[in-house]
Amino acid sequence: MWSGMAVNTSDIAGIGLMILAMLGPVAYALATARGSSREDFLYNSDDTGLLATFAGIICGNIGVGTFVGIGLFSEASPLIGVSIALAYATGLLMCAWLAPAVRKLCFQHRVRGLVDLLVIAHGVRSPLLIWCPIAFVFLLRAAVQLLALSVLLQSMFGMSAPWSILSSAVLCGGYTAIGGYRVAVRTDIFQAGLIALGIGGLALGLPPSGQAGSGLLDLGPYRWPLLVGVWAFIPVSAILAVDNWQRVVTARDLRTARLGYLLAAPACLAAYLVIAWLGMNGGFPGGLSEALRFAMPSGWAWLADVMLLAVIMSTIDTFVMPLMSGIERSTLTVARMQLLVMALFGVLALAALVLGDLLSGIIAAFSALVAFLPAVIATFLRRRPEPLKVMISLNAGIAATVAFVFIDINTAAFVGLVAATLPFLTNLREWKRTIGSDVRK
Repeated sequence: MWSGMAVNTSDIAGIGLMILAMLGPVAYALATARGSSREDFLYNSDDTGLLATFAGIICGNIGVGTFVGIGLFSEASPLIGVSIALAYATGLLMCAWLAPAVRKLCFQHRVRGLVDLLVIAHGVRSPLLIWCPIAFVFLLRAAVQLLALSVLLQSMFGMSAPWSILSSAVLCGGYTAIGGYRVAVRTDIFQAGLIALGIGGLALGLPPSGQAGSGLLDLGPYRWPLLVGVWAFIPVSAILAVDNWQRVVTARDLRTARLGYLLAAPACLAAYLVIAWLGMNGGFPGGLSEALRFAMPSGWAWLADVMLLAVIMSTIDTFVMPLMSGIERSTLTVARMQLLVMALFGVLALAALVLGDLLSGIIAAFSALVAFLPAVIATFLRRRPEPLKVMISLNAGIAATVAFVFIDINTAAFVGLVAATLPFLTNLREWKRTIGSDVRK
C-alpha cells in the first residue's frame, strides 16, 4: 500500500484508521438504520445538534475541490488562491447572517431544501425542470469527488480505473443509501475529526518559506475579471449550495445553525490557508494524493490518505442527500428511497467514467452556483409566483456558465449570472422597491 516504506507502528495505526475511514460509516449505517422514519432518512428529523452541524459544515465545505482549486490557483497566482480562501470563509459567515431569513422562508412554505423551495414557492408543475439544473451542478461536484476517490483507491491498491470507480460508488452509495441524511450527519463528526487531524499534519509539515513570499499580487495566467468574480460570487455561492441550505434549515434551532457557521468559518479558513500555502510552495506535482503525502511530516504520509478518504466520502453524501428532499411529498417507502439513492450513485459512477479534466469540472461546478442567485432573489422578494421565469433562469444560467468555463474561465460566472438574470429584467424595478421598503422597515 505504501511502497518503499518500512511498516512500523505509525503505519499500523494508519492502516487501522484507513480501514475505519472506509468501512466505519458502512458499519454505523448498518447498526443504526433499522427503524428509521422517512423524516430521519431525509432530514435527520430536523434535530441536528451543534456538534453535528459544526462537523457537517467542515465536511461539506472542505472537499477535494477545495484542495485542487485553492492549491492550483495558489500555485499559479497567490492572490487568486488566498482570495478564494478568504471569500469562501466570508460565505460561511453569510450563512450565519442569512440563517434567520432562510429558515423563515422555508418554514413558511413547509420545505427544507432549496430545490423544494423554488418548486413550492413558485407553483412549478414540472419539478424536474428545477431539479435537473440544480442537480447537474451538485452531481458534477459529487462526480468529481467520486473520481478523486477512485484515483486514490488506484494509487493505494493498484486497482484499474473502472473497478476503482465502481468500488467508490458502492462504498459511498452503500452507507448513504442505508442510512440517508441521518447517517450522513452523524458520521460527519468522525470524518471532520480525521480532516482536522490531516490539516494539522499538513500545517506541521509545511515549509516556513519559499515561493509564497514572491509575486503575492501577481494574477499569473488569469485576468482581473476572475479576481472580481471570486469576491463577488464565491461568498454568495456558499449559501446557494444545497448542502449548506439544508444544513441551516434542519439544524435543531436557529441558534444552532448560526453558531455552527460562526464557529466553522474560522476553522475552515485555517484549512483553506494551509492549502493555499501548500500551493504557493510547490503545488501538487505528481497528483493530489502524492503531493499531500509528501507534505506530511516524516513517517506520517499515511495521514494524507486517511484525510482524503474522510474529505471525499463526507462531501459526497452531503451533496447527494439534499437533492432527495423533494420525494418527501411522495408516498415512497424508505426502502424505495434507498433504491433511488443507489440509482443516483450509479449515475455518478457513469459521470465519473466520462469526466474529463478534474480542474475544469471543479471550476464549472463552483462557477455555476451563481446562476441560482436570480431565482433565489426572486423567491425572497416575490410578489407573485413566476414558475416560467425561474425555470428559464436556472437552465439558461447554468448552461451559459458551463459553456464559458471552456471558452473563457475569467468571465464564465459573469456570463452565467447575466443569462440567469435576463428572464427577470422586468422584475428589477419591483425588487428595488421591495428592498427599499424592507430597509425602511
